[in-house]
Amino acid sequence: MGLPATVHESELAGLFGITRQRVSELVRSGVLSRVGPARFDLAVSVKVYCAHLREHASRVGRPLQGGDELKAERLRLTKAQAEAQEAKNRLAAGEMVSGEAVAREWQSVLRDVRAAVLAVPSRYGATMPHLGPNDIAALDREIRGALEGLADGSD
Repeated sequence: MGLPATVHESELAGLFGITRQRVSELVRSGVLSRVGPARFDLAVSVKVYCAHLREHASRVGRPLQGGDELKAERLRLTKAQAEAQEAKNRLAAGEMVSGEAVAREWQSVLRDVRAAVLAVPSRYGATMPHLGPNDIAALDREIRGALEGLADGSD
């Protein structure tokens, strides 16, 4: 008993262990070719389908050209987006403050410190009557010089 030369689409699907819809998809993608309405050359179809499966199997696990880089870039993007959203959530929940708010607060603190330090010579002069105006002026110059050095980033 020999094999038939042509088979119906449903017989081919049964032989390959796939659905008729999958057979139609393979026809649309150019893998299989009909020889008549819903008829396929059995020998040609088996050879072509086996070649298609071998080709597909050889590609499994092997990334497309640039695939690893693309996956890595997508992973970096996803991670960056998640971190940004987490930061927004923490900011909204009051667990974190913005850099601008921190900078404003430190500016206020440092203005107060500067004012207090600049007031030292006159307060010190008021409690030490033996110091003359030249002594107080020298102390004031030293303090101002130190503050200017800190403002300039030098010691």
